[in-house]
Amino acid sequence: MSDDTRTVTLTKMCLKHGIGIPREGALAARFQAAFPAAHYDGEAGEWCMEGKKGGFAESNARLEAFLAENGVGVVHVDKC
Repeated sequence: MSDDTRTVTLTKMCLKHGIGIPREGALAARFQAAFPAAHYDGEAGEWCMEGKKGGFAESNARLEAFLAENGVGVVHVDKC
């Protein structure tokens, strides 16, 4: 994926979000600043954020707002 990504896949996996943002580049730097608890999973090829039961609606809203502010659309995948 390049830094000019216009759509990101946001995968909900029970207690974790997978975010299909490139590992490096301007969007990744902004993402890291906005979500310092996120880490890049090289094996999965995506950023990951741990969640807790009942907190996904809030984290989804924050992620969607961040992506919208950066001109990026979201495709949701629910694996939970």
